[in-house]
Amino acid sequence: MKFWRILLSTGLCLGLLAGCGGGEPGTSDDGSVTTELPEYPTLTCRIVDGAEDGDLLLAELNGDGVYRIGVTEDTPVTLDGESASANHLEDGMPITITYDGLVQETYPAGLGEIYGIAAYSLGTEQNPGGGYYDLCGLYLQVLEDLWNADSGLNGGVEVLGLDLSQAPGGLTESEQAALAWRFGELHGAQVVTGTYEELVDQGYITGEPLGDGSTEFMEWKNGILFSITGSDGQAGAAYSLPALSFDAEKWRSGLGAYWFNDCSCLWPELGTWTDYSVGSEYIS
Repeated sequence: MKFWRILLSTGLCLGLLAGCGGGEPGTSDDGSVTTELPEYPTLTCRIVDGAEDGDLLLAELNGDGVYRIGVTEDTPVTLDGESASANHLEDGMPITITYDGLVQETYPAGLGEIYGIAAYSLGTEQNPGGGYYDLCGLYLQVLEDLWNADSGLNGGVEVLGLDLSQAPGGLTESEQAALAWRFGELHGAQVVTGTYEELVDQGYITGEPLGDGSTEFMEWKNGILFSITGSDGQAGAAYSLPALSFDAEKWRSGLGAYWFNDCSCLWPELGTWTDYSVGSEYIS
């Protein structure tokens, strides 16, 4: 069963379902024509993933919401104020959605009728570039590459742990949540977020006493923890261009782990990352 909530903004009742006063949108209560245009809610998000096939995963820019919407060739789209199409949308791009105020109570949340999507290309005031454009795309690729490394560690995994709290580049809470959901969707697994210590406290990672009773062998019997943390340099610049340095790890036990160490990625001045390099790889 689908549940919906309605977000109201000033003037919204004029434009929702023939308005609150009984007249049609664009008319007054007595039936006379008015030039006042309906005012609908808007939602400003970043496209985390899915621009290529029109199944957009969105992270709210001014809140913690995560949304999933579908766009087609019939969806009204503008790019920098000019008429465009869904083919002009790309991962990492900020967009503003105008819709009817209905929000589906799912996760990620769905939206009701979409009246228009305003997108902004790199180099504009709304999307100036020069930063970590499509940072979510980079980290999603790193997580996928790490998943495929030493795939034997993934056997029998039912739960994925994800810790992006120390990932350099300034991911927002909504971006971290969207990445966690997408990573779980790709691998058909539940995702829980938290640090190693938090997952131990929550009982996901457990220990077995060793012979001397002073230490424990820690493991995640049905899960695996993925984490990305900053390495030397973290977020900075190289050749005057934005750059990131980071480490990535997947951990299942003290004897089952894999690391990408001293990874680095460079952004062009007005563009997205093209690839990243791994300084060294380790296995336990």
